[in-house]
Amino acid sequence: MSRFRYTLLHLSNGRLLGLAILILAGLVYGLLLLYVLFRPVMPHLLTDPFLQLPTANAVRVVWFTEFIGSQHHVEYGSTLEQRAIATTRQLSRIREDQQSQVGAQVEEGQVYQKPTTRNIWRHEAEVKGLTANTRIPYRVVSVREDGQTVSSDRFTLAPSPTAATPLKILLTSDHQLKPMTPANLQKVVETIGQIDAVFFAGDLVDTADRASEWFDNNQGRAFFPSLQGRASFELEKQGSKTRYTGGAIIQSAPLFPAIGNHEVMGRFSSEEP
Repeated sequence: MSRFRYTLLHLSNGRLLGLAILILAGLVYGLLLLYVLFRPVMPHLLTDPFLQLPTANAVRVVWFTEFIGSQHHVEYGSTLEQRAIATTRQLSRIREDQQSQVGAQVEEGQVYQKPTTRNIWRHEAEVKGLTANTRIPYRVVSVREDGQTVSSDRFTLAPSPTAATPLKILLTSDHQLKPMTPANLQKVVETIGQIDAVFFAGDLVDTADRASEWFDNNQGRAFFPSLQGRASFELEKQGSKTRYTGGAIIQSAPLFPAIGNHEVMGRFSSEEP
């Protein structure tokens, strides 16, 4: 009788242990699911800052956000002690559509059944009083409507160089979400190092009013991420896969773009891309 009771007790303990493990696993899974669903979204800029229109003693800094915010500015100088206030405007004709590759949309019309406006703001500040051929640190700062401050990493800027200064200029064109673009730009940084300017001969993207082609195409090769070292595109060759991130270039080198035919949209429609 005692051996029978021991066997029953042993089986009961084993079942209880298994049940406890299942309950614990369920709790852990549930907590992880709650974290994923309800975790706070950290505030972020839509792009890193980039440089444009340098003069003999100034340069303009531009960046984009998906919030209107306030107090957008550039901090610059050896200790970021100086400040340049930005002007802000909302992009008037930028959207997603049935053919966008963004977010959860991986098939045509999966999320967007017609062109849908996307709220994006452009911020621009002119940093003045610079010395030719001298780079200084800078970063950009934006404040969201809820009071949270969002800052970029530190980069460097400089005004136009003096005459006869040796320069490394990247001449490029026709990025248009092409598969080799992140790899090519990454190799530029790895082989050349600091670029002094980017001359872009048109066709920056494929469809100019499709926001994700500029900012966050879900295939990982949008325009700004590729030129700012924040792309993520995988290439495979002979069974070996390599992920490329593009190059952190225009944060510290002014961008001089020309308008290509892909930057000129045709007739505007609220139903078709």
